Amino acid sequence: MEKERTQKDIVVKLIPVWAVIPLFSILLVNTFVYSGSAIFTQSRYHFDFTMAFDRAVPLIPEFIWIYVLAFPFWAMNYILAAQRGKDTFYRFVATDLTVHAVCFLVFMVLPTTNVRPDIAGNTISEKMLMFIYSMDGGQNPSNLLPSIHCYVSWLSWRVIKGAREIPKWYQNFSLVFAVLIIVSTQVLKQHYIVDAIAGVALVEIAWRFYQGGERHLGVQRFFGQINRKVWKV
Repeated sequence: MEKERTQKDIVVKLIPVWAVIPLFSILLVNTFVYSGSAIFTQSRYHFDFTMAFDRAVPLIPEFIWIYVLAFPFWAMNYILAAQRGKDTFYRFVATDLTVHAVCFLVFMVLPTTNVRPDIAGNTISEKMLMFIYSMDGGQNPSNLLPSIHCYVSWLSWRVIKGAREIPKWYQNFSLVFAVLIIVSTQVLKQHYIVDAIAGVALVEIAWRFYQGGERHLGVQRFFGQINRKVWKV
């Protein structure tokens, strides 16, 4: 019993109870925005915004490992966001949900795609890249603009930037790693430069919008009501 209590205390310390439902909601929204919009637009014409810059960027399959490691990186920094206290956390949640909503609207109004390169598949990195391609639309990818991969990575750094309770070295690491993830989307031909720019720009606009005043309080009250019913907190 004492061991179970200790494990529970550790979990609660990592993720405050009041942050569980908002974080889970973000995961559900992300799944709906990305997969749902792809279903809704699968029979529509998809635009290709490939530019000369994109064609000049080389394919570097080894960056697939950076691309894949983005997922645990996101999880870690979203948990750290919850540890920054309710005010900062709900500004972060409001930013994330707003950018997701904008992405969904763009995906629906302006479906996009690109042409993926043929890969020999001789190395482990190439085989992993081929697997990711197969899991992500095959030769007919969609939902490229704005890049969710880029926006979530940039937001993962944004939310811990300047946090007194988070080591400076990890803040710097997060910035470098977020940039590397964005680079990976380019050299793996998962996204083109306009997708990355749009993703980062949306985060910067929404982040600044919610950092001032009380615009995030509607989101905080919404989840607060749910938490009171579910967790009694």
